[in-house]
Amino acid sequence: MHPILRFAKTAYIETHHLMPLLADYANPYDFITRLVKNGDLIRLKNGFFVIAERIDDNRVPYEQIANLLHGPSYLSLEWALSYYGIIPEGVYVVTSISSIKSVSFQTPLGTFDYHYLSHPRYVVGIDQSQNEEGNFLIAAPEKALADLVYIKCKGLGPKELLVDLCEARRIDEDSLRQLDKRLLLEISECYRSKPVTTLVQTLGLL
Repeated sequence: MHPILRFAKTAYIETHHLMPLLADYANPYDFITRLVKNGDLIRLKNGFFVIAERIDDNRVPYEQIANLLHGPSYLSLEWALSYYGIIPEGVYVVTSISSIKSVSFQTPLGTFDYHYLSHPRYVVGIDQSQNEEGNFLIAAPEKALADLVYIKCKGLGPKELLVDLCEARRIDEDSLRQLDKRLLLEISECYRSKPVTTLVQTLGLL
């Protein structure tokens, strides 16, 4: 790792954070390009990098990276449901909700997908969690499930939706029973969406 990167406090860094460290360089952008070519930095998108020596297969701060790579955003859908153990298997795409636009980033660390949600739906049910790298924003379990149904499970009746969630998407049925029905109803009232209303009806069958 280049000595100048030791001043960075996190495994990820943005260009505007690097600039104060490069004040003595005549061409700081050229220097950053060399750091990428030399393997010291891994570019995830223009202006956003991870420091190669600070990550390995078991220590990638996916949550913070997802929040910062495209924002405002919060983790949701399959990634959040796996984080809570509601989907028992690991997932390989880092899924988030954005209040700006839908976009996908194919990076050396994997795929980061963002799905657009309008502001009235975006703001309800977001939690702040923490890992070794610090804080990050993630949907509450009820919100993550509502986002999944709203975006990916349209046109299903209550029984069809239950089959889709538990069989096709491998969601644990006992975890569905433990969800906060009042929070889910509050989310449904904000979404004003038939798929999310159907989700409330579906959980009433359990």
